[in-house]
Amino acid sequence: MGLYQSDWSKKPPHTHAYRAVTDVVQGHYHLIEGFSQPENGSNTDEHTHFYSGITSFENGHFHRYYGISGPAIPRVDGTHYHELAETTFAAYNEPIQIRYGGVVYDPREQDRKTHHHKLKGKTREVVGNEPLGW
Repeated sequence: MGLYQSDWSKKPPHTHAYRAVTDVVQGHYHLIEGFSQPENGSNTDEHTHFYSGITSFENGHFHRYYGISGPAIPRVDGTHYHELAETTFAAYNEPIQIRYGGVVYDPREQDRKTHHHKLKGKTREVVGNEPLGW
């Protein structure tokens, strides 16, 4: 079964792993993966989780993203998942070459074209829940 089955009626603190793919813009896409922020909740109380991070490095750049998941959606096995949908922050279409790496983005540079991506996915397994009666 993997992780222990929590007593969801007690709204235990937990987090979720997630993984998603962005749409294709400017001929490339990005992967995102990470862990949501912890939240107390059950599989039926419609709680949400905050998530944030940076995308995979593709085409010479990455994007920052953050969002709040959709409400808990119960699964048949008694656990739950959340849907994710957000838009990344902008990055330049033509990345700036930086000697030691990194990404520079200045929203005041109006003449440099930028783009962003939409991401959509769902959380995966619940992480950090304790055994029943613990």
